[in-house]
Amino acid sequence: MFLHIISSNFMRFSGWIWHMWPCIFFSLSVIILWNKYYRKGTQIEAFKITIPPNRSTVELLLTLQETTSQLETYVQTGCIALLKLRAILFAAFPQSTNKVAYSLLAVAVIFTFVPLRHLVMIVLLEFYTREMPPRKESSEKLIRRLREWWVRIPAAPVQLIRPRATKETKVNN
Repeated sequence: MFLHIISSNFMRFSGWIWHMWPCIFFSLSVIILWNKYYRKGTQIEAFKITIPPNRSTVELLLTLQETTSQLETYVQTGCIALLKLRAILFAAFPQSTNKVAYSLLAVAVIFTFVPLRHLVMIVLLEFYTREMPPRKESSEKLIRRLREWWVRIPAAPVQLIRPRATKETKVNN
């Protein structure tokens, strides 16, 4: 822990902090491309999920409340996103892997050569002009294409496992 604090402070004060982001993006793209070329289409192992045991009707009614269903939806969406990111990282789907790797390389180059204040200015300019009439249509088109691309990435395979049946013995008094 102490070594981590010293190394992060050294990077910050010596000016290496600006080189950290390009290194991270470059490293991620190298890992993705390495997985793509050396795994040679090897399938990702399926996750094993234990199905919960049967519940009583009272418990089922309680779990069907609005807040629980919203929470389950958010957790499911998060899990699917993590599975998709894992599939991209392990190069399970070459087309999406190429796009992500090349995008990370481009971001690494941009972070290397463009000062941070210019990047912040560009991001703020994009954020504040996104809904203006000249840019609205192209912005919506870009967001729609990104969403369609994200939906087309399949999540990792999942295998459901039934739990072992536990028999409880009742003791008569």
